[in-house]
Amino acid sequence: TPSAVSSTSAPSPLPLPLPSPSTPGNSATGAAGCIPNGIAIPAGATTAIIGDVDGDQQPDTEFYTEVGAFSYGIHTASGATVLLPDDLAGPGAHSGWSAPLDGPAIVATVLDDGRSASLHAFINCSFVTTMGTDGQPYRFLLNGFGEHGTGVACNNRNGGTLIEGALAQKRGDGLYDIQWTQINMSADGTTATNGTTETRYAGLAESDLLVKQAMGSYCNDVPKVSTSGR
Repeated sequence: TPSAVSSTSAPSPLPLPLPSPSTPGNSATGAAGCIPNGIAIPAGATTAIIGDVDGDQQPDTEFYTEVGAFSYGIHTASGATVLLPDDLAGPGAHSGWSAPLDGPAIVATVLDDGRSASLHAFINCSFVTTMGTDGQPYRFLLNGFGEHGTGVACNNRNGGTLIEGALAQKRGDGLYDIQWTQINMSADGTTATNGTTETRYAGLAESDLLVKQAMGSYCNDVPKVSTSGR
C-alpha cells in the first residue's frame, strides 16, 4: 500500500503565490537572492529562522499568519516576502516547514492541519503547488485519517534531503511496522510521483518516537511554524 496519496481516493503513482519578486533569482543556486518587494511579515505572525532558500547564502525567515486567511510565508534576508495561502480545512493548528532538497535544486514546503498535508515548492522566489499524476494537488494523509498513509517527512539518511511519505501499520500484536515511500519531485516543483517503497522499521511499540514521527509531519531539525489552533 503506498504511503502517500493525492487528493483523490486512489494513490498517486508517485509547496498560489501572492505578491512576489517580478524578476526572481534561483531559489536554490542563485547568488543575489530574491529581489526586495517591500512587503513586511504580517504583525502577529509566528516566525522561525531557517536556512538559505534563495541562494544568497544568508538565513531566511519562515512564518505563519492568521491575519485574514491562514497563510504560510517566507521572508528572505534580501527583503522579499512571499506568501502561500493555506487551503487545508482541519480545525486545529496548522503548521509548515521548508527544506532544500537534493536532486532537484528546489526547496520543498509542506503545510499540514494535523489530518492531511499539502506539498509545494519554493522556486525562483515564488511558491508553486505540486500536483500528482492525477492532476490534483499532491496530498499526504496524517495521523490515521485515511488508509494510504500516516505521515510525511524528509530523509537524509544518505547525506541528502528527500521527501518521503510514511505508513505506520498496526499489527495484530499491537506493534507497528513503518513503510516509507520516496516522493520524487520534478525539477520545477510542479509534479511529484511515488518512488521506491521499503518497510524500514518493524515491531515498534506505539510509544516509540519513530512511530510518532511517522504519524505526522516533520523534517528532522528543520523548524516548523504553526498557527495558534484557535
